[in-house]
Amino acid sequence: MSRFISNNTDRNQISLIPSSLEGMISQDNPVRVIDLFADSLDLNQMGFRYATPKAVGRKPYNPADLLKLYLYGYFNGIRTSRKLENECKRNIELMWLLKELTPDYRTIADFRKDNISVLKNIFQHFSVFCNELGLFGKEIVAIDGSKFRANNARKKNLTKGKVAKMLAYFEQSAARYLELLEHNDDLADASHVAYSQDDIKQKLAKVNQRIQELTELKAQVDKTGEVSLTDQESRLMSVNNMGFEVAYNMQTAVDAKNHLIVAVNVTNNPADQGQLHPMAIQAKEELATDSITVLADKGYYAGECLRNCEQDQITAIVSKQNPPSSTGNPAYTLDKFQYDQENDWYICPQGQILPKVSKAETKEKMYRSKACKNCPHKKECTKNKRGRQIIRGEYHEIMARADERLARNMTLYKQRQMIVEHPFGTIKRTMGYTYFLLRGIEKVHGEAVMHCLMYNLKRVLNILGTDKLVAAIRKCSSFYFQDCCCFSSYSAV
Repeated sequence: MSRFISNNTDRNQISLIPSSLEGMISQDNPVRVIDLFADSLDLNQMGFRYATPKAVGRKPYNPADLLKLYLYGYFNGIRTSRKLENECKRNIELMWLLKELTPDYRTIADFRKDNISVLKNIFQHFSVFCNELGLFGKEIVAIDGSKFRANNARKKNLTKGKVAKMLAYFEQSAARYLELLEHNDDLADASHVAYSQDDIKQKLAKVNQRIQELTELKAQVDKTGEVSLTDQESRLMSVNNMGFEVAYNMQTAVDAKNHLIVAVNVTNNPADQGQLHPMAIQAKEELATDSITVLADKGYYAGECLRNCEQDQITAIVSKQNPPSSTGNPAYTLDKFQYDQENDWYICPQGQILPKVSKAETKEKMYRSKACKNCPHKKECTKNKRGRQIIRGEYHEIMARADERLARNMTLYKQRQMIVEHPFGTIKRTMGYTYFLLRGIEKVHGEAVMHCLMYNLKRVLNILGTDKLVAAIRKCSSFYFQDCCCFSSYSAV
């Protein structure tokens, strides 16, 4: 007698009690939320292709059904069209969700390709829903960026150095083939040579073609600094402590109350500088508030962005960038030099005065002292032969106000990391999205929006639970339910 648990069910036994797909899906299954959410969207207003079916011709799939498929896929870590096609045939949840529709992988892939640019509208729609439920604090937002690998191998990314080495290699190869041709011409008996003249000419033609391709690539690299061959808009970036990867920089703004993402963007610039104001203003508009406070690390410290934030009623609390001295001595960094506003000069750590030396009325002022020439600490302070000089830029006063604001709000600023890095950790570690499948910054942005939308959906499910979320979707005024009869022209097979 077997000691294993078994119910001895015969696979060929016909059940007398009929079962339904509805009975197989529990009431608290998240797939019910996805179904209701997709049905609530006005896809025609959002710009989805084929949202209004044509009166003649072959019936298309309802875009709401294909959207449900992708929402379910990204919710469960299934992104490729072929895997989604297979899941439609074996996954009970998808059978229930799509009412046993089984679109092929080309149809699935084409839907994403045709509608990738309008996926941000769904993200915004869900944000409106969260706002109406009071899930956003609408006061404090943290901004940060994280690198996600692009669909481009490292060896397919070419820099000036790589192109130069490859050109040199193929030019040497061409020279060797030319020498071999001349050598074979001089031989009286060509039967003992390793390659015939025709073989060498074919190889030489391929090498010359490769040289021409690399020459064209060199012209591109000279303009942009690098070229990615597979995803041409991706760039080589430093990825934490993992060296360099061909990647995109994904920017998010996260509301402090429930750690929900309110704004997302993708750039191919490895630096975060210049992103503070665009992300902050996007978050402010999404939250529909008159003023907000944003937290960001020193990578976002830029005078122009800080000025723009002040103009748009955005209180920016950003960590200060303190440029080191040219010698690297911490005793002579810029913050150790005191500015005397009344006399418009700086005082160095040794008590010497650095007066203004720039005469023209420019946006930048330069300060330098003749005392540096005979100062015994000159080598510790600067490597400049003319002595230490300080440049005071046009945004200096704005940056000084930002520094004072940071000093007053250090307790608040320390919350930045736990607010904004929580979503990135969940997206990368829990959901497994460490790289993009699509190519091109527009499509990558659409994929990033899906990552953030699914993170927000999971987060709201954890906060409210399935039953409360379903009830909220049905009740919320921001959702527009569709009349089922308007889809009678869509395919049901």
